[in-house]
Amino acid sequence: MKTKYLKLITLALIVCSCSEKQLEPITASLGKPGVVTEVQTEPIAGGVIVSYRIPNSEDILAVKGVYTITTGKKMETSASFYENKLFVEGYNDTLPHEVLLYAVNRAQELSDPVKVSFTPLESSLSKVTKTMQIISDFGGAQYNWRNVDKAPLTMEFLAQDSLGLMQTAKIITTESDSSRQSIRGYQPEPRLFAAIVRDNYGNASDTIYPPEGNIIPLFEEKLDKRKMNVMKLSNDASFTNWEGMDSYLIDDDPGTFGHSANSSLPASFTVDLGQVAKLSRIVMFQRKYSDSYYNWGNPLEFTVYGCDKKPSQDGNWNEWTKIMECEIIKPSGSPSGTTTDEDLVAGEEGHEFTFDLSQVPLRYIRVTVTSTWGGTTFTHPAEVDFYGEAQE
Repeated sequence: MKTKYLKLITLALIVCSCSEKQLEPITASLGKPGVVTEVQTEPIAGGVIVSYRIPNSEDILAVKGVYTITTGKKMETSASFYENKLFVEGYNDTLPHEVLLYAVNRAQELSDPVKVSFTPLESSLSKVTKTMQIISDFGGAQYNWRNVDKAPLTMEFLAQDSLGLMQTAKIITTESDSSRQSIRGYQPEPRLFAAIVRDNYGNASDTIYPPEGNIIPLFEEKLDKRKMNVMKLSNDASFTNWEGMDSYLIDDDPGTFGHSANSSLPASFTVDLGQVAKLSRIVMFQRKYSDSYYNWGNPLEFTVYGCDKKPSQDGNWNEWTKIMECEIIKPSGSPSGTTTDEDLVAGEEGHEFTFDLSQVPLRYIRVTVTSTWGGTTFTHPAEVDFYGEAQE
């Protein structure tokens, strides 16, 4: 008897589970919503801010804008009923446009559209494109631009290959208000370089070329470390602690390292290049500690100084000119203790910092490590490379 009842209950459950579900709004409709009123517009770069007054109805959920951008792509933007404005963005022109505004209630019903006309201001992409400069650099080309709106943009840098075809050499995404990037590895022969700027909405600039057409990369080589030595100025740190050696900083072996003492930061070391050189870049290598980088006493921030004559043994800082402040960036941006494959590759290749093209030739370089990834009071850089063109 009990078995019979169990079978009936099971059959009833199966029948219920097989019945078709009706997808309906969670909230019942209180009627079609009214339209937004008191609409005002404020043109911005590549778009407009539309402000309004929402309908006086208790079931209004949001306001939605529907529009078509320069590329022909249809876009939607929305704001909750707590807001009274919409950002309409994605244009790369300054022509008249329209956006349709809809009030949306909790039953997902739309009001009648309100058509709003506007003319966007010049887009961030257009502004950046006008500022892009491409000039000769050591081993390649240097790209400089201004991004006053700090808009997220993607830069594609191109160079002519051996067959005369333009090929992508590097791609970056940036929001910096100004920036400089270089692509290298080219002989000092006439070559065509170019750039394309893109935004997050599918807009792209025309290909940007230098006004003069071909440019000639400056000669660059890795400076010969057999001519170099680490000078021991009186106020420099000793990097001979915990298996470290001063000479290991320039021995062309990133498996060795220099190691300063506890409580030595800021810790400085001075390199005599052994020749006067027009420097193009310095490359800092971290010590691979516990099979990783970006940890323990590895340099995080350091400052580079230059001296155009043999410095005094007492290390008088008045003789030194600050050239640049450097910060090693972890490509992934991941938190401490987490290192991606991309981070490891960057650590193995070293972290590059470029000298300004106007930098006068130098023979003596001083590096001061001011902070480390592990917050230690000591540091243990593995290697420092110098690139440029020897003058003698």
